[in-house]
Amino acid sequence: MSHLPIWYLGQAPIEDCDKAFAEYMLLPTRNATMGIKSDNVDHSQRNTTIRFSDKENWFGHMMYKYALLANVDCSWGWEVNDHEAVQFAEYGINQKYNWHVDNFPLSGAPTDRKITVICLMNDPSEFEGGELQIRLYGEFTPELKKGSLIAFPSVLEHRVTPVTKGVRYSSTMWLSGPRFR
Repeated sequence: MSHLPIWYLGQAPIEDCDKAFAEYMLLPTRNATMGIKSDNVDHSQRNTTIRFSDKENWFGHMMYKYALLANVDCSWGWEVNDHEAVQFAEYGINQKYNWHVDNFPLSGAPTDRKITVICLMNDPSEFEGGELQIRLYGEFTPELKKGSLIAFPSVLEHRVTPVTKGVRYSSTMWLSGPRFR
């Protein structure tokens, strides 16, 4: 039996990360929520600060193209035809996002999130903790550096462990398409 890759790693140019970071820091902040309607606030599960770009953001377009490449190279082969705006997340000390999936299969929505793509926006030497972990028959911690782009199926459980020192910044986008059948 063969297994498809559970993630795909790439690298964004550092100068693009720095430019996007500066732009995102100017956006208004809000407390992170959860759920299909973004109406669930549970700080024991997720306690991050987020900002959203507009859907046509240039860095988001780069992330979108990268996720499409991952969809082909990893042979996931999912039909995707839309994406959400980039969510820029800031994880300070003791902030985290516990185990979760980005897909809402019981929502009844006409589309499903299919691919999650994340870019680490700062150097791991600037924070401790804050590791992205993905779970499928075990827990995996990809080695990410500033500008690392990781794409994975939105149905996989993942988390960001609590930050214990410094601040972790990341950009996330979700690609969606017709419901899984």
